[in-house]
Amino acid sequence: MKYKICVAIPIKSDDPNANTQLVETALEKSPDLIEFRFDYIKDIKLITIPFLKDLLKITPSNILKIFTFRSYHEGGKLNLKTDDHLRVLKLLVEGKPDYIDIEINLKLENLNQIINLAYENEVRLILSYHNFDRTISYKEVTALLNNFNNKLMHDLLIGLDKVYGCVYKIILTAQHFDDNVIALNICKKLSQQEIKFVCFAMSDLGVLSRILCVNFGSLWTYGSLVEKTAPGQIKIEKIREIHQLLFEN
Repeated sequence: MKYKICVAIPIKSDDPNANTQLVETALEKSPDLIEFRFDYIKDIKLITIPFLKDLLKITPSNILKIFTFRSYHEGGKLNLKTDDHLRVLKLLVEGKPDYIDIEINLKLENLNQIINLAYENEVRLILSYHNFDRTISYKEVTALLNNFNNKLMHDLLIGLDKVYGCVYKIILTAQHFDDNVIALNICKKLSQQEIKFVCFAMSDLGVLSRILCVNFGSLWTYGSLVEKTAPGQIKIEKIREIHQLLFEN
């Protein structure tokens, strides 16, 4: 069984040659998904619908595409005003990737707009939570997801049909080796609830969970191409090599 790996690539400019080379290099590593990280871009004015469409065109249809503009408070590189961040997210949705990755801690009004826009454009949602301080417990994860779903239904009045099939992305930080065990236990318990999710712990101490999470129900894990886009991220080819050693006869 081949476990899925998403390669994260930072998009820094609208230079078609540079971006084509980046995608071609990524494809050589046989990823299952490509995440385009737009918060690395030097100027958000470069993010236009034609630019986004061109990126999708150079990526084969069998590779799932994720558009992400990570907020500054959850590890993004640009500290934008709330309205500017919302405008960028809307553009990313209108570009029509397979997935848009947004934080569950977005301002309620903005969360409402992006969820509805994604639904209208048939773009699937990755609803992300990042904890850069520690690895929270399964009980805390359950409370987090329940609170979020209640917020959708009662505060935003969003029907669960609009988030049906979404992927919850729960990314923690390992402060101790034992945090890998906590993260993998979270994966195992979430998988028993028919929840679609990605979960592991960041940092060098969390590498074990980053590699093994897919064997415990995480839909995929993330690897780097050249430049790391998260603490503890390792190259996609190294993850694939370890998966082959561990899981393939």
